[in-house]
Amino acid sequence: MSQEQIAANKAKALITGEAGAATASHVDKPLSDFSVKVVQEDSEFKARDILSNFNSAARQDMYYFYEPAYFMVNQVKERAEGTEAAKAKYGVKRKSYTTKVYGLKQPVTDESVANADKPIDRIYEDATKFIVRQFLLNKEKELAGAILKDGVWSGDWGGQAAAITAGDKIVAAAKFQQFDQNTSKPLDVLDAAMESVQLKSGMRPNTMVMTRKVFTRLKRNSTIKTTKLYTNANSASDDAILDTIASHIGIDPSRVFVLDVVEAGSGSTLTVEGASTPSSVNNGVATITTDTEGYATGQTPQFIGGNGILLMHVDQSSTGMYSATAAVCCQWTGLYPDAGELGNTVFKRYRKEEYSSMFIEGRTAFAYHIVAPALGIYLKDVIG
Repeated sequence: MSQEQIAANKAKALITGEAGAATASHVDKPLSDFSVKVVQEDSEFKARDILSNFNSAARQDMYYFYEPAYFMVNQVKERAEGTEAAKAKYGVKRKSYTTKVYGLKQPVTDESVANADKPIDRIYEDATKFIVRQFLLNKEKELAGAILKDGVWSGDWGGQAAAITAGDKIVAAAKFQQFDQNTSKPLDVLDAAMESVQLKSGMRPNTMVMTRKVFTRLKRNSTIKTTKLYTNANSASDDAILDTIASHIGIDPSRVFVLDVVEAGSGSTLTVEGASTPSSVNNGVATITTDTEGYATGQTPQFIGGNGILLMHVDQSSTGMYSATAAVCCQWTGLYPDAGELGNTVFKRYRKEEYSSMFIEGRTAFAYHIVAPALGIYLKDVIG
């Protein structure tokens, strides 16, 4: 096929959904290319960078993981000449996992295409961008719901407004003073948390996760502002402050994640409208009650991830099967074999004549799982 034919087919695909087949449902290459671009540009979404992926052909199954205790016992023995080496023993346990399938579609009506001022391919790109961002938002929420909470890690500490009065301790009875209090010492608390995980598992945390709200309050703490560990020339910048925190507790700055994604308040709900009428075309699509500026009525936007800090040890090359890592993202590649940054998400374009519309649809299958609770510690309510 000539380059001219390839270009013509691609152009036709943008309009009809597939070259030579306007009603076909398929994975659309142009939309897939655009969705990858959107993912790469939406750097505020961090979920896909924090944990490694565990790809599986089965939707649910069992996987093996090493018990942390065997990393802390020296099993190497002196070998006498001519004899066999001692055999290593390691503990392996099995855990089950189940992935969830998610889907969402956006119609592009014939009316919107006919009335458009912009090129037709831009209309489909806009719809695809909206769907991609919805999937990114969903993945961010799923990550936060799985790992940024107490009760899932073997170590959970809670913040309180009052200072710790137990001698010269920074942490007492799993409590510490909240980091937005004038007398608090967050770097000392983080040091203690790092040491707690290391003593329990033999692995020192190498990853830190918090929301922008937490970081904003943390960087104003007097002990951090006066700590002279800045590696950045602009000592007042966020990057310099992150470098200071990372350097102090021994974590690579690239593994300190500040979550910036915002969602509507928890009370925001989708309301399914009634059947279409000549004056109101709903087609059963869910809508959100909004104010005059388009925001969810009566709701205050909030950062996804809460008011805590998570410290954990993550092996970025691990699938959770043969090495120590705190958590993984399990992806079901049996449904969508081309695993990717979005959890093997695919985007399709197809036409439904009953709606006089082309539909942009995305589907994905993944789930987050805690592999080794001993490799993480969650500091709850670090700010008031």
